[in-house]
Amino acid sequence: MQKKLPVENKLLILFLLYQMDTPMTVTQMAEFAVDKEYMDYFTFQQHLHDLCDEKLIDEKYENDQNRYFITADGEQVLSYFSGQIPNEKHVAVLDYTAKNKGSIKKDMSVLANYFYNKENDYTVKCGIYEENKTLMEINVTVPTKEDAKLLKKNWKDNIPYLYGSILHMLLMQPEGIEAKSLEIAEALAKKKKRK
Repeated sequence: MQKKLPVENKLLILFLLYQMDTPMTVTQMAEFAVDKEYMDYFTFQQHLHDLCDEKLIDEKYENDQNRYFITADGEQVLSYFSGQIPNEKHVAVLDYTAKNKGSIKKDMSVLANYFYNKENDYTVKCGIYEENKTLMEINVTVPTKEDAKLLKKNWKDNIPYLYGSILHMLLMQPEGIEAKSLEIAEALAKKKKRK
């Protein structure tokens, strides 16, 4: 791997965040920058830290992870200096974002977090969001942290089924709800046996 200029590497990270147009985790960014051997992981981490210190990117804690996004100052710097990014890297960022934007945004659209309550239990907030619009939000109170973690995991792992089932049941006539509830319970029991 060739030694790369720090300015070029920082611009590459800014351009990636700008093109993705959604906050990204360190892992998601490193998948591009390190896997393509544009920089090693330690250099990548140092540049990320520098960009935060310079207020060109910022981070927010969301869904149990820090996610990074480009700031207005970062966009301004990128507009001035984007010509310093070599064309092949420019194209590589565009290709990567075209292939991965949907899955990264999808990852952002299904959220579940839990919070400790004063009543010695936990509230789990589960949601599905699409382009800044709430499709569904559910708050569930559970007695233990383990239950909260399990509910969070199950929400994220089973969202297509859960969303469709909940919506279907809420739109169903009252007499059909009991039969559907039994059907869902049986399906979940079968799924649990397979694991």
